[in-house]
Amino acid sequence: MGQRADIGRTGNHGEAVLVVTGLEDVTADLVIAALNDRQVPVVRVDPADIGSQKDALAFAADIGGESDRWEGLLRTGSRRLDLTQIRSIYHRRPGRWRFDHLEPRAREFAVREAQHGLAGLLAHLPVPQCNAPAATARADYKPAQLQAAAELGFSVPETLITNDLAAARAFAAKHAPVVYKTFRGVPPADGQAGAIWTQRIAPTDLDDSIAVTAHLFQAEIDKVADLRVTVVGRRVFATAITGPGNSLDWRSADWNQLNYEPYQLPDCLVPLLHAYLDHFGLAFGCFDLAVERDSGRIIWIECNPNGQWGFLPDSDAIAEAFAALLQAGWTP
Repeated sequence: MGQRADIGRTGNHGEAVLVVTGLEDVTADLVIAALNDRQVPVVRVDPADIGSQKDALAFAADIGGESDRWEGLLRTGSRRLDLTQIRSIYHRRPGRWRFDHLEPRAREFAVREAQHGLAGLLAHLPVPQCNAPAATARADYKPAQLQAAAELGFSVPETLITNDLAAARAFAAKHAPVVYKTFRGVPPADGQAGAIWTQRIAPTDLDDSIAVTAHLFQAEIDKVADLRVTVVGRRVFATAITGPGNSLDWRSADWNQLNYEPYQLPDCLVPLLHAYLDHFGLAFGCFDLAVERDSGRIIWIECNPNGQWGFLPDSDAIAEAFAALLQAGWTP
């Protein structure tokens, strides 16, 4: 089990918080440590451990007859958890389904069955879920994000989604300077994650390859700072991120040269953040916003429904907010 902060027991100590995540997850570690401080029982499980080794994850759940909810056990090498004794579930970043010992077709079958059987069971237990996987999936689409943000009253930059070369060139000429962003980023290869950062484009940069797939173009924001706003339940943590130069995407910069400062959001913005989460049925979200240079307006960029916040200066306070939410339960 390594040095993970997953100490906690079930049984007579009361209902447990189930943390669904992989082995290496320092963000989950922060939340588990905060739950431990509150003496809330915690069980950490990675669904990808099913069938992976001797004494791997095993479960049995039944429903029907006189029972109107799933009952049974979830068992790891060091934990036994009664499904009816789960207080709430924190969904983080479970590992990749493995089944590497199976031939390809059998592996694909096993993955699908585990995804729908085990992950599907956990995702639909009638307890507070942060965030429920179905809600995260709905909120993960940038077209849905932009539509909801615009309807709610956020300032949204002019945006085009297209695979049409003429439309892309016309948009780039009309709204110059224009940036290109990916919807999902580069798929991982050989265990290494890839990324294509936000980049400035001109009409002459575009060619017939536009037709191959969907592309997202936006009018560039002339900004003085990026904002990472983490909302957990009703608590809001806002941080201004600045660095040397005028980076289009702070994530591509040298993180050692970035500056993080607390930021006071306008009162009118906070209800919009809550309304956005409520729209998608989320308990938590990491909002990326930008402060426009001349007007000071706060401009929408995106919201990650399972974003990272462990690198922020107020990470301990955010972890405590998660612990309080998971202990008390949350209903969308």
